[in-house]
Amino acid sequence: MRYRYEKEAYQFLAVYRFLSYALAVLFSQVAPIMSAMPTVQLYIILGTLGVYSALKVFSPLRWQMRGTMTYLILSGDFLLCILLVIYTNGLNSIFLLYSLTPIMTAALLFEEKVALSLAAIASLSLSLTHLFLSQFTTRFTWIMQGYNLTLLIVYTLFSFVVATVPYRINLNIRRRIEREAIIEERRRIAREIHDGVAQSLSYLNLKTKSVSDLLTSKDTVQALTELNEIRDVVQDTYEDIRESIDQLSTEIRSVSILAALGNYVREFSSNNGIPVKFEISKPFAQLSPVAELQLLRIGQEALTNVRRHAMASGVEVTLRNTEDAVEMIVKDDGQGFELEELEKYPPGYHGLTIIKERAEGLGGNLFITTAPGQGTEVKIRLPVEKVRL
Repeated sequence: MRYRYEKEAYQFLAVYRFLSYALAVLFSQVAPIMSAMPTVQLYIILGTLGVYSALKVFSPLRWQMRGTMTYLILSGDFLLCILLVIYTNGLNSIFLLYSLTPIMTAALLFEEKVALSLAAIASLSLSLTHLFLSQFTTRFTWIMQGYNLTLLIVYTLFSFVVATVPYRINLNIRRRIEREAIIEERRRIAREIHDGVAQSLSYLNLKTKSVSDLLTSKDTVQALTELNEIRDVVQDTYEDIRESIDQLSTEIRSVSILAALGNYVREFSSNNGIPVKFEISKPFAQLSPVAELQLLRIGQEALTNVRRHAMASGVEVTLRNTEDAVEMIVKDDGQGFELEELEKYPPGYHGLTIIKERAEGLGGNLFITTAPGQGTEVKIRLPVEKVRL
């Protein structure tokens, strides 16, 4: 529960659960007719529910894991709340507000369809309870008697609002963040085109003019040398453009960053003939959409640097969790370089500046360990509270 969104959502749910329980206790005292059951039995229910509520609050689950157990516990909580409402007179129960807690939990921490399903089941259960049990016991009145229909309509509407609104608010926030990420990605692409392809074309323009002058002066040997240099630049530019297309084609909308990065690592190794070892600590943290995209792009840019400059025979890519950070490490066994010489490289020579900007944009840091002949290790460390979903 140390991650911001989950922590805040759980705090809200805990407060609501205790407030709705407190209101039930209050109603049992000021409006005993609502409980319509022996006092001892009501106190037993209130005491048991108080203990249960405390256990729910002080035994938090990692809801983001979305495993079978979390769904079972959510279903159990929902079933208990509905049975409690039915046992304590249905629409006249003092626990109506308390029964909305599982629906709120699903809306804040699960998919919208889960919350809507729970809301529909809750409303349908109360309707059927008053329709059928009113024929057999006086504890339940006919759905059309008194305020039953009004209470049912209000409860149903409120259930569906609770199931829908939190999810829609979160969805709008997520879409806004994704739009901002797209704008930032376009800026990065424009910068890379300017520093890479544009400079290569400018260089080729000068070289072709030089070849033209050499051919005019009939210096064919030097002209062939210049043409070989032009061919090398064209080949490098082609590989850069192909790699950029591969990066932009790698999507993480329908798969996790682990699958997306794993696919890209395999393609990189196959296309460039460089073995890549990919390791992940499990379970790996569930990241926000922006963090996943930026971390994927950082990994791609680091591997691009290996291809362009490292002359490596092998690469290791590692993703891991620590208590307070998410880390990505890209380590090669290539030629390395002097860190002091880094600032002397011209724009577009490497993507370390881009990697640094991406890491700092997520509140993280870039660490580089290298020396001539010793390979290079690029380490990205991102604070977990900045990147967790």
